[in-house]
Amino acid sequence: MRKLKKRLFDRVAIIGLGLMGASLGLALKKGNLAKTVTGFARRPVTRKMALKRKIVDIACDRIEDAVKGADLAVICAPVGIIPALVKQCLPFVGDKTVITDVGSSKAGIISAIEKPSKTGRAVNFVGSHPIAGSEHHGLEAARADLYRGAVVALTPTPRVSKKNLRVVSRFWRALGAEIIVLSPKEHDRIIARTSHLPHIIAALLAACVGRKDARRYGKLCGSGFRDTTRVAEGDPELWRDILGNNASFLRKELKTFAGELNRLTVVLKKGNGRQIEKRLERGRECRRRLLVKKGTKGQRDKGTK
Repeated sequence: MRKLKKRLFDRVAIIGLGLMGASLGLALKKGNLAKTVTGFARRPVTRKMALKRKIVDIACDRIEDAVKGADLAVICAPVGIIPALVKQCLPFVGDKTVITDVGSSKAGIISAIEKPSKTGRAVNFVGSHPIAGSEHHGLEAARADLYRGAVVALTPTPRVSKKNLRVVSRFWRALGAEIIVLSPKEHDRIIARTSHLPHIIAALLAACVGRKDARRYGKLCGSGFRDTTRVAEGDPELWRDILGNNASFLRKELKTFAGELNRLTVVLKKGNGRQIEKRLERGRECRRRLLVKKGTKGQRDKGTK
């Protein structure tokens, strides 16, 4: 994240001051990207902490106060309530205000937001999904570099203007992120495989290993178990909405994964060591191809030899 000589915005509003929203506020302030950063949070303790940590300049208990006069409003809330929050903002924002979000499923959210309103007013909404986060949640876990080096998927529809897409692209790039543009449906299809499937598998794995006498078994859980199940620490309520909003694509990925498990079960029953090794080799090579670092030739992350 570079500190700009000229600010991108006069006023940015952040709706929701959990991990994602609070980290966004810290990054905006550190990068000098906005003259004023306002934040909305329902809990007084959250607003107090946001001011104390200088995450926002103004902490509001009403959405209208946060978004009024904003050039950009970012909805940092669970996916299930994003459309309602966007519509709640509309009466209080100007025609030039651009609204975006950080939700990790897109098609359902955008369909609900772009549905014609009774007023007939168009919504300047550009869907965003930063591939960033942590197993920790809440304002306490916020950090200014959360988005630096992250990939942010932008999911415009034909109703999104090029101008508004540029505004949101510049915003994320100024935070040090890389932009990729996808349709909402293509985004959800890919994320079901790369994010939602790993999360539910980690949760199920942890539940399976710890199903009985967890203290005893836990003494024999090494770093492999901790690394594999780390994301299972994510907020269950938040992930309930994410997985539910992308259920159709997630079901397909779970079916594919179940097929892999079934085939491995057959191989184990036959005691075919070579087939077991081949599956492990395939997994290792796929991981290496998936995690090749940008700008390198075949270089792998620290988790591989």
